[in-house]
Amino acid sequence: MTTLALVAAHAKVGIGTVSRVLNDSPNVSPAMRERVLRSMEEVGYSPNRRKRIGQGRRGGLIGVLVTFFDEPSAYERIRGVVARLQPHGYEVVLFNVAAPGQITERLLEIPTHSLDGLIVISLPLSDSEGERLASARFPTVLIDTTAPSLPSVCIDDRWGGQIATQHLIDIGHTRIGFVGEPPNSPFGFVSSVHREEGYRRALTQAGIEPMPELVRYGAHLRSAAKQMTLDLLSMSNPPTAIVATSDVQAVGVLEAAAALDRRVPDDLSVIGYDDIELAALMNLTTVRQPLEGSGRRGADLVLEAIAANARPQLAEELQIELVVRSTTGPRR
Repeated sequence: MTTLALVAAHAKVGIGTVSRVLNDSPNVSPAMRERVLRSMEEVGYSPNRRKRIGQGRRGGLIGVLVTFFDEPSAYERIRGVVARLQPHGYEVVLFNVAAPGQITERLLEIPTHSLDGLIVISLPLSDSEGERLASARFPTVLIDTTAPSLPSVCIDDRWGGQIATQHLIDIGHTRIGFVGEPPNSPFGFVSSVHREEGYRRALTQAGIEPMPELVRYGAHLRSAAKQMTLDLLSMSNPPTAIVATSDVQAVGVLEAAAALDRRVPDDLSVIGYDDIELAALMNLTTVRQPLEGSGRRGADLVLEAIAANARPQLAEELQIELVVRSTTGPRR
C-alpha cells in the first residue's frame, strides 16, 4: 500500500508538507511542490487514491492537530497514530501549530476539511473550543490533553513528577533541583506544572522543605536546560540531583554537568521524563510514558467512534513507570 508516509519518506519531508501539496496550499514553494510530486510519481502514489479508499467515507482522512510535530514526544505519538490508521485505509492530514496565534486559525480551518475524524495532541483547549469540536460532523479524540466534552487519552503527570523525585530521595538525595517550563506557557501547556507539583509533593511527604532557589524555568530546549543547570550548579550549595520535566531537557542538564566536569551520577544525579529513544541511548534514568502507545490508543478511539457513528465520552489514563539507568546514583 502506497501511503502519504511513504511519499514523505521518499521526498525527505514531513507528512504535513505532502498533505499541503495535495491540498494545493500556497504555503509550499514551487521547488518543494515539484519535489513532492516527483516522489509521488516514483513511488506510484495517485492523488486520486484519496477518493477511492474506503467507499462510504467522506474522504478516508483523519486530521491530527499537534504542536511542534518535530519534537520527539510528538513524533512518537504521531507514529503510533499512523501505524494504527493506515491498515484501515485512512490517510493522516497533519495540522501543525508552531505559535499560539495559530490555534484559533487551525480550529476554524479544520472543520472545513473533508475529514472522517480528528486527533488533537498535547494542545490545551478552552471549554468553548472543546464544545465546538464536540459538535463537529466528525469525532474528535484528545491525546495528552483534556476537555470536558471530548474523549481523551492521558497520563498522571503529577504522579510522574512524584515518582521521579521519590527515586532520588530513596537513594539519599535531599537537595534536589528542578528544571522545567514556565507555569505561564503561551500555549497553556500544563504538563510541566503538574510534574513540578509532583516534585513538591514528594519532597513534602519526605519531610524536605521545597526550596524555590532550586527551581528553574525556561524554554523546552536543550540549550535552555543547559543554561538553567549551569546556573544551579554555580550556587555555593548546588543540588546533588536534578529532576528534568523531559528527556530533551535532561540532555541539556547532562551537557551542563559535562561542561563543569561534574561526574554523573557521582557528583550529580539526573532524571528525565518521557523515555524517548535518545534516553536509552544515553542510559538516562527517566519516567517512561507510552508515547507511541497513546497514539495508537487515540487512533483506536477514533476508529471505534467512526464505526459506531457515536461520540464516546471517555477519559483513559495510561500507566507510567520509572526506568532506572546509569544517570542516577546514591548521594556521595
